[in-house]
Amino acid sequence: MGIAKWRQVLRALRCGTMLALAAPPALAVAGEATPARHAVTIDDILAMRSLSEMACAPDGRQAAYVVSNADVKADKRRSVIWLADLAGAPALQLTDGEESAGAPAFSPDGKTIAFLSKRGKDKQAQIWLLDRRGGEAQKLTDVKGDIAAFRWSPDSRRLLLTLSDPAPEPPKDDAERPLPVVVDDVKFKDDGQGFITTESHTHLALFDVAARTETRLTASDSFDVIAAEWSPDGKSVAYLANHGIDPAAPATQWLTVVEAKAGAAPRVVAKLPGALGQSLIWSADGAKIAHLVGDVPKLNQYSQPRLAETALATGQTRIVASSVGTYVQRPVDLGGGRVGAILAEDRHEVPAVFDLATGGVQRLGDPRLAVFDQCGGRDAKAARAVIASGDDAMPEVYALEGKTMRALTAHNRALNAGIAWSPVRDFAATASDGSEVRGIVTLPAGYVQGQRYPTVLWIHGGPTAQDAHEIDTMRQWIAAQGYAVLAVNYRGSSGRGDAYGAAIAADWGNKEVLDLHAATDWAVAQGIADPARLGVGGWSYGGILTDYLIARDSRFKAGVSGAGVGNIFAFFGVDQYIEQYVQELGPPWQDTALWTRLSEPLLHADRIKTPTLFLGGTADDNVPLIGGQQLYQALKLTGVPTRLVAYPGEHHGLVRPSFLRDRFERIADWYKRYLK
Repeated sequence: MGIAKWRQVLRALRCGTMLALAAPPALAVAGEATPARHAVTIDDILAMRSLSEMACAPDGRQAAYVVSNADVKADKRRSVIWLADLAGAPALQLTDGEESAGAPAFSPDGKTIAFLSKRGKDKQAQIWLLDRRGGEAQKLTDVKGDIAAFRWSPDSRRLLLTLSDPAPEPPKDDAERPLPVVVDDVKFKDDGQGFITTESHTHLALFDVAARTETRLTASDSFDVIAAEWSPDGKSVAYLANHGIDPAAPATQWLTVVEAKAGAAPRVVAKLPGALGQSLIWSADGAKIAHLVGDVPKLNQYSQPRLAETALATGQTRIVASSVGTYVQRPVDLGGGRVGAILAEDRHEVPAVFDLATGGVQRLGDPRLAVFDQCGGRDAKAARAVIASGDDAMPEVYALEGKTMRALTAHNRALNAGIAWSPVRDFAATASDGSEVRGIVTLPAGYVQGQRYPTVLWIHGGPTAQDAHEIDTMRQWIAAQGYAVLAVNYRGSSGRGDAYGAAIAADWGNKEVLDLHAATDWAVAQGIADPARLGVGGWSYGGILTDYLIARDSRFKAGVSGAGVGNIFAFFGVDQYIEQYVQELGPPWQDTALWTRLSEPLLHADRIKTPTLFLGGTADDNVPLIGGQQLYQALKLTGVPTRLVAYPGEHHGLVRPSFLRDRFERIADWYKRYLK
């Protein structure tokens, strides 16, 4: 049931954990012995390091990034900051492993790295500073509330804080007494945050580094700041704020400019329907701002983000490159009117450079590697730092030099070199209505052509995401158990343009099901899949589509529905998607027939014959566990083998290592029971 902001989370879910990973075997040092290889195990998956949150030095010569690992003994995750050198010097660890750290950012003068960390008695993460000349990190801020983001001023003297209001304190005489939760907004839930209360909004504050003083810049009593950035001269701040209070109206963010001083009056520059709050990039002369904007305001869920530029004097917005009909992500300022971005294009995640003046787009990188994070300095001749992975190459930091990608780090080189990754192939099929569907098949360990195998249709979430040529531990794990695995970019997926992405609007569980059946039929026709041993599964929208598939026919002999729902009625007012329900479907009392059709799995649960495992987190506000609970109870009553597994305290993406292990093991056991 994803939205754009969940794109990265859903990618992590497809990888089987909240992990990105680390280093391709092809990059092994010459002369190194090649270890014996084995099929990927759960221990391998939990041992993998994640790489994320990349930030480049102003000169582009170094990149800071976060490395995260699963501490199996402590049953938690730890994150530390590393520094990669684009000239090729060994990467350096900057923070220790006892206290997690994230969100590194270089000061514009290049002297300091700031980062977020919660240490000691801090209730919320605070900003710490590292002198690049050496020494211990020093705590800078001691603010109340949650620092969602921060930006250095151009002169390195101030920080712009995106800061949420602190939660109300319990009575001092009874700290254990809970306070009532008061909400007034239409949208009152967000996964990982829980209830969005009346008392809390996200605003901007200025923080003086030398004086260590905080000054409120915006009064956001009725809206939340989404993204913000300093002007090149440091005199003003631009920000995006969500002023949409009408759930029936298209999602709108207001692009606003305010002087960087207390009491200044904000000026609304433009109201951007379908805007997507990520980076704001000022032009060097301070006259324009580049940003992402959705192209289908009324159907913002399926918008293909475009790079746009808004003139501050007139409020006029133009799409920079209208010919780029694909999903634009993670824009970064490369200087000289150049913006780096990542394009989601049919099973590939491609780094690119936009020329704001001409609208030209240059695609870069190695097609064998999917790029999912990046940064860059303002030297047009310097390389760009990216994080990427491939079908058999764990994510690693690379120097992007045109079409060449030079590996800079090897956090998991030895681990990757010991794994025999299953082979991956592209495929295309034709749905019953004539639509072409494309995807990726992961062949089982020891695959022999002409031999049929039990086959699992593993469905990605989103739906505005895609299965690409990147390491995917869930698909590889299932293949290691002896299955062929089909990954299908059904209609609604990103990477194939506007019409393809919006094809499922207000029509869930229809065209996607046709596409998924077409892929399954292709695998059978190719002699890969055993038609008597077909399984299906997925997480989030993948779980939702699993529910639709098992309600349509009985060809699948085992199902795994993670964070799914078979009764849309039950989610109205319960999950975090109220705007989508009202804008896309209308409220249930206006079109009861539509809501009834979309609730087919529960309302026709007596048709389900597939033994199905239901999984989910008890604290998930994205796709609440009630979705799995209802179908579990239905199958119990109809006598179909089923099981419900609830992970206490977990949100939409599982984090606790023991729960991740449990999920992998349970999925394997379920398929083994019914497909082997």
